[in-house]
Amino acid sequence: MNKSGINKTLWLSGLLTGALVGAYLYKNKDDFGPQKKKLDKLIGDVKDILGDLKTKMIEAKSEGLEATKTALLSAKDKVDKVK
Repeated sequence: MNKSGINKTLWLSGLLTGALVGAYLYKNKDDFGPQKKKLDKLIGDVKDILGDLKTKMIEAKSEGLEATKTALLSAKDKVDKVK
């Protein structure tokens, strides 16, 4: 299996695990009673982490696009100088 296939498999397994854990927690939410505040705080923390991760991924994508653009322009300039 190539690297892309492994990454997709890991991503999908993480998504499936999250869905199963979420379904379990939702089904048994009444059993948690006093731990509900802790659970709410944990869910809030996860949402914050996901928001930060999204922001970092967008920044990395933008940086990658800028680096690619700069490299292509540099290569074009070198080719133009050779001509």
